[in-house]
Amino acid sequence: MSEKEKDINIITLGECGVGKTSIIKRIRDEAFDKEEPTTEFVFSFFNIKKPYKKLNLTMNLNYHDTAGQEKIISSLPKRYIRNSHIVLLVFSNIQTLNVIKDRWYKYYKENANIDNSRFILIGNKSDIFGDERDEIIKQGNMFAEEIDAHFMTCSAKSDDNLDNVQRYIETEAKRFIDDEISRGISRDSIDCQSFRITRNQRKSHCCNN
Repeated sequence: MSEKEKDINIITLGECGVGKTSIIKRIRDEAFDKEEPTTEFVFSFFNIKKPYKKLNLTMNLNYHDTAGQEKIISSLPKRYIRNSHIVLLVFSNIQTLNVIKDRWYKYYKENANIDNSRFILIGNKSDIFGDERDEIIKQGNMFAEEIDAHFMTCSAKSDDNLDNVQRYIETEAKRFIDDEISRGISRDSIDCQSFRITRNQRKSHCCNN
């Protein structure tokens, strides 16, 4: 039997400069580019294939990396919100965590179409948390508990804890597929509500994280 492929759509949300693109590129390329320019388009697209041996399928982890400017909210196509199975809420300090709470999480909940989406709250740039470290961890844990998310810290620059972030994303993707099956959706019919990206849509610049 040929191996099947299933799409899992992952969206990054958070302010510009917090490290969204750098996290994805570190996972994909195992590299960090300190000269990466800030995202100027609505989103970037990255695809990473990972096996799910238990079900004899390949997971297409489709990362949709959004620009972080406030003006992007009005121009971000709603389908990228509605069809996301895993949401990476990325911040880098107390200020950008508060923006996650006040803007990006609320925006997602107002437009989501998948009732069992997974949230991963990521405190990036852990190498420069400095005096805010304890407060970041405290508030991150509190907010994660409030929204039923998993909270992790990492540094895309130093590669600290990125392996664990990657593993957890893959674990959540598998759990999503398992949950769909347990809810009565057959393995063959797991469409994961994927959407296709045209070649022109994939052109982008990426965040300096």
